[in-house]
Amino acid sequence: MSQLILNRGDSFQKNILTKILRNFQMGPYLLVSSLVLFVALVTVVTLMFSTRQVTKGYVLDRLETEHQNLIKSSEASNMRISQAKSLSNIQNSPKVRTMRRPDTLVYVQTQTEIASR
Repeated sequence: MSQLILNRGDSFQKNILTKILRNFQMGPYLLVSSLVLFVALVTVVTLMFSTRQVTKGYVLDRLETEHQNLIKSSEASNMRISQAKSLSNIQNSPKVRTMRRPDTLVYVQTQTEIASR
């Protein structure tokens, strides 16, 4: 009885690796290309982080402008409220103009003090 044993373990992987590395030679072209690749990678990473910082500045400027606009609108609202609360505006309102003065004034005398110790 014959048996066939196929072994594709470590020796098969080593053969593929040695076949690839046998034709691979380190030379000046590999050194220059790896240096260029490293510089390009460092440049891309630096640009990514610097653009993140720059965009934060633009966002802060935009938020500061919105804050100033909100402050201006708040001041304008406060001015309109103070004009509405002014005595001249209240006297000229149609509701107050339709009111009439009382004919007689009666003052009520109280027997006890309102605020006592």
